[in-house]
Amino acid sequence: MKNKLINIIIIIVLTLVVLYFSLKDNYNEIITLLLNADIRWLFIGYLFVLSYTFFKAIITNDIINKFRTYGFFKTFSLQIMTFFFNAVTPFSTGGQPFQIYVLKKNKVPISDGTNIIMQESIIHQIAVIVVGFITLTLNWIFKICEIEGIVLSFLIIGFLVNVLVLGILFLISYSKKVNKSLIKWFINLLTVLRLVKNKQQLLTKLNKTIEDFTNNSKVLLKEKKRFIKLVGINCIALFCLYVVPLTVLFSFGDYSSFDGITAIVLVSFVSIISSYIPLPGGMGGQEYLFILLFGFYVNKPLLSSLMLLWRFITYYLPMIIGAIIFNIKQKEI
Repeated sequence: MKNKLINIIIIIVLTLVVLYFSLKDNYNEIITLLLNADIRWLFIGYLFVLSYTFFKAIITNDIINKFRTYGFFKTFSLQIMTFFFNAVTPFSTGGQPFQIYVLKKNKVPISDGTNIIMQESIIHQIAVIVVGFITLTLNWIFKICEIEGIVLSFLIIGFLVNVLVLGILFLISYSKKVNKSLIKWFINLLTVLRLVKNKQQLLTKLNKTIEDFTNNSKVLLKEKKRFIKLVGINCIALFCLYVVPLTVLFSFGDYSSFDGITAIVLVSFVSIISSYIPLPGGMGGQEYLFILLFGFYVNKPLLSSLMLLWRFITYYLPMIIGAIIFNIKQKEI
């Protein structure tokens, strides 16, 4: 609870910093643009965010139902609440433990819940990398923006980080040897600290859990058509999320500065580069990168207004709605 409060304070402070630097040069023009934005296009933008959540729920629900019957609406609700926990934690790591906790409360064992989230994470990481290569190809074909210098370096690092994360997920999910070695080391440590009395009994029990965990994980790769289908759905989900700046642009009555492909390519780059920023929601980094990349197409004060509304629709609004639903459903969880 204390860590969550600290992260919320960090978000508030960083938000104020972003607002200051966004508004300080063209305050009146930006406020006028924000107040006159067409709410209908902004609503469509949020529908794209909901579509992202919907497709993610399809994936998670499909995986959960391999372990036990679980209603789609419950999964969809879980995904919305996950936005809040991802938004207030560094590297968006708070959502997975929350999902495992909720599944445990719904009689899904922790080992199965962890397996579900690991499989979903693998699918997501593969989709991020696939979409990243697609957008790099589109950028090469259509010359959408020049990727060079420090931006190119950051983009390469971002790809490497995502590939590394994927490798770690595969290793944890499918290597019994690695898992058993880690468990053995951890139990030995607890034994030295006198926190474990019957070392062998606990080790036998956990090794059995690891056997079940890795055997269930392998089901995902064995069903190749299903696996490809779920990765494809995740790619569609990302496209929905990445196209939101276009609807924000339209809300200002600008229908020509850039198109949907440009929006998807640039936001994909923003997402990949900011994936290793150790702040809740990639705060600061995402805003800076957005201004940097979309600055090729839109000038201030429209650029700052575009960034602020994009960030509100894709980050702050889902976080707020997720928090509200979590507080309403807290007693049911």
